[in-house]
Amino acid sequence: MTADAALAELLDVSTHLRSVALMDSDGHVLAELGSVGADSAAFWAAADAAARQLGRPPVSQCEVGLPDAGIFGVRERGLSAIAVTDTGVTAGLVFYDLRETLRNVIGGSDARG
Repeated sequence: MTADAALAELLDVSTHLRSVALMDSDGHVLAELGSVGADSAAFWAAADAAARQLGRPPVSQCEVGLPDAGIFGVRERGLSAIAVTDTGVTAGLVFYDLRETLRNVIGGSDARG
């Protein structure tokens, strides 16, 4: 499945997403709603730095809670997804939806657009 098709499918089932981006292993945006992809490198750098301070491996998923939004990120076999959500969403569901979206792209023959 193309990244654009996977993102469209994600948006059909996840109405709580405000912004979302799917990126390749180099951080290039494959598909996006909003502009969260531009900040993905900083998001992962901060998450990985925190993990390193604890002597842990790089982060595979991360949630940041804000008073008016949630920020979620997942990594799956060389791809990553970042999403900004409404408040009060079920974290496990967001992680599942993002991870399944990346798996749909990985399973497809053309990850770009």
